[in-house]
Formats: sequence, structure tokens, C-alpha cells
Amino acid sequence: MNKFSFVGAAGIALGVIGTACAADLPLERPAKASFESRFTWTGCYLGAHVGGAWERKDATDPVQLVQDNATLGGFPGNTNITTTRVNPSGAVIGGQIGCDYQLASGFVIGIEGAASGSTLKGSTQVALPQGNPGETALVTVRTDFMPALTGRIGYAVDHWLVYGKGGAAWANDKYSVTGTFLAAPFDFEGLNLRTGWTVGAGVEWAFAEDWSARFEYDYYDFGRQTVTMNDTVNGAGPVSFRQSAQTVKLGLNFHVWGWQ
Repeated sequence: MNKFSFVGAAGIALGVIGTACAADLPLERPAKASFESRFTWTGCYLGAHVGGAWERKDATDPVQLVQDNATLGGFPGNTNITTTRVNPSGAVIGGQIGCDYQLASGFVIGIEGAASGSTLKGSTQVALPQGNPGETALVTVRTDFMPALTGRIGYAVDHWLVYGKGGAAWANDKYSVTGTFLAAPFDFEGLNLRTGWTVGAGVEWAFAEDWSARFEYDYYDFGRQTVTMNDTVNGAGPVSFRQSAQTVKLGLNFHVWGWQ
């Protein structure tokens, strides 16, 4: 074998060895895609929110509850119906958890569960015409907890998502009617877990890796329900409450991009 043949054979051998060695080496991992290039709203999230709320509650009939109560020396059979409006307001704070799926068209569909504790409270004085001059009933309403389960649909433009939502909602309420009638004190109280519906809209911005912020408005309607008001001394009686609520919330979400 002349030296040129030897050099050629050696080159071929080195090439084969190099290929085999290269096959045993791990492939280099591609660089992680940037936040901008890989972004999608598909995934799940967990977050918190804070905001303000206001309600409208129409109570029918706290005057009759007191004046028709026999224990208080009232006048059973009173047919004058009185509806009293109370407008509670307060703060809400809570959390949300949900999942979204972004379609190729840019539409986003998802489901979310949320719960808010609240300081919603309001009261109003109601005159008792059949009582002594100046006697009134103080009607007080509170809402301390508002959970909801909603679906949402929106449209994404890059890191922005505009969405609407709707579903079922609940409210844990406390009511009281207190005062004196014919110089006799009364203190009626009632509790009620109401079921209703909610709709809302918002805008969400993914501002950093795995984080987004949102601004949201929600409307709640709980219809009309009759609540049994109890007084340990004077007995019980019904009051009907018609209730709706509105909230404005700022939220922060941490995303898990597990569906990508």
C-alpha cells in the first residue's frame, strides 16, 4: 500500500470514528424560546384580587314584620306594604383559579372559580306609623362572602386579552331589623345563602414571564327570596329581599403553561 492509499484509508477511518462518537454525544438543547415568541394564553392560573362593591337590596316588608307581631302588641292584619331600599357598599378581597385554551384564531375559552370575602354593609331607618312618635326600625344588611363559577370567552392580541364571562354565583347574607315598637324592644335577625347569576367583562395583560394583571367588572343578580327573621323574645316573621350587586376588581395571576 503506498503512502497515498494509507493516508486515504486513515482519513476514512477517522471519519467513521468521528461519526460514531458524535452519535454517542447528547444533542445540544435548543435555546429556550423567549417570552415574546412562545406566549399563549393556553394554560392554568392561580391568583388574587381586591376591589370595591356596591349592592341594591329592596326589603318587603320590615314595617309589617314589626307592627303585625302580636308579642309586640301590634296590629295583625295590616295590609299596607312597605318596601325599603338599602344600598350596602364595601371592599372585596379574594382569589381565583382557572384554565384557558387559546384557539388558532386568537379566541380564548376558559373556566374559572372565584371567591370574594367582603365588607359590604348598609342600613336605613324605617318609620313605624302605628308605634309611638319617633319609633323606627333600623334595617341592616350585610354580605360577607360571594363565590362564583363562570365560563369566559375572549380574544387575544399578543399579550393582551379582552374577555367576557358569565355563570352561577352565590352570596352569604345577614339581615337584621332592630328598634322599639310601643316601647318594647325588638331584634330580628336572618341568615340566607342566596343563589343567582353573574356576568362580567375585563381586560388582562401578561406583563412578565408567567404573570398577568387584570381589571374586571362584574354584575350579580340574586333575584327575590323570602327570609325568616327570628327574634328570641318576639318570635319570627318573613321579609322578602330583592338583591343585586356590582363589583370592580384588580387581579394578579400566576400562570402554569402546562398545555404548551
